[in-house]
Amino acid sequence: MSEFRYCKLRREWTLFAPERLKRPKYLNNKKEAYLGEIIHEKCPFDMGREEFTPNEITRISQDGKWKCRVVPNLYNALSIETQPVSKRDGYFEKFNGFGAHEVVIETPNHDKQIWDYDYNDLANYFTIIQERVVNLKRDSRFAFISIFKNQGEEAGASISHSHSQIMALPFLPKKIKEEIEYKKSYYSEHKRALLDDLVYEEQGYGKNIISQNSEFIIYCPYASIFPFEVKIVAKKKLSSLSEFSKSDISALCDITKEFFNKYYKALGEVAFNMIINNAPYEEYSEKTKEYYRFNIEIEPRIYKIAGFEINSLMNVNVMLPETAAKIYKDN
Repeated sequence: MSEFRYCKLRREWTLFAPERLKRPKYLNNKKEAYLGEIIHEKCPFDMGREEFTPNEITRISQDGKWKCRVVPNLYNALSIETQPVSKRDGYFEKFNGFGAHEVVIETPNHDKQIWDYDYNDLANYFTIIQERVVNLKRDSRFAFISIFKNQGEEAGASISHSHSQIMALPFLPKKIKEEIEYKKSYYSEHKRALLDDLVYEEQGYGKNIISQNSEFIIYCPYASIFPFEVKIVAKKKLSSLSEFSKSDISALCDITKEFFNKYYKALGEVAFNMIINNAPYEEYSEKTKEYYRFNIEIEPRIYKIAGFEINSLMNVNVMLPETAAKIYKDN
């Protein structure tokens, strides 16, 4: 059973999930013959091995075969079966590990990675995530949804088959709550969304812009935390994938495909974390579109944090964003 424990010093919750220790590591791409086809030994995400995952939540199919599917995480950090109850553990506070923890199996092809995806692969990916964002929002117990992709062992992946994860929580993490309060305050003072102004400044500066289309812009932030860090931001008043039309998803697929082609040419198979940031469920309304802008963060894992970063909570970046942006643009 997982649980959240509250630290009064940091004023933050920590999620303890012992079940995650049992995760397998299938990163060696070892192959074996199976029923006349070549598959990857033990990988539960391959086509034809669907029985090795928990019961499917949803899928996108074509010509009778699945192209993208979502299943509960077998080694879940959260459980939707428990109840969101706060308890006392002596002097300490803890909270049952209630929530949703799902895996998006992005492709049936074990060897296909996101830089290999065509337009249809990305359309399936963002469409099925949109479906989960909408469906999980219907559960009033959820306040926040985290959608992320860990690519490569250095980024926390335990399986090389391309996948993402979705976690829904019954409360806002401290960082997210403070971010939302700041964005609301900024809008109240300026009558503009903070990210809209940051994008405006990046466009004026110009050196960090990698690409843009009618709906999205992609750039290396001026004060990037990670070397080669990238941000994709919606230009329109879109705060969540739940608001996206088909044309919005199409534009997002186009710019994502363009970027990962550049990423692979510039960096190769460097591990990264990709965070898909949607407005939280808590207090979500039409007004949310005024102060919150949908965005995606892509953070390559080139430089590891050490003592200074842990002690000061200040990151050290070894690559200027304008240099990173030029490298991307040249590829």
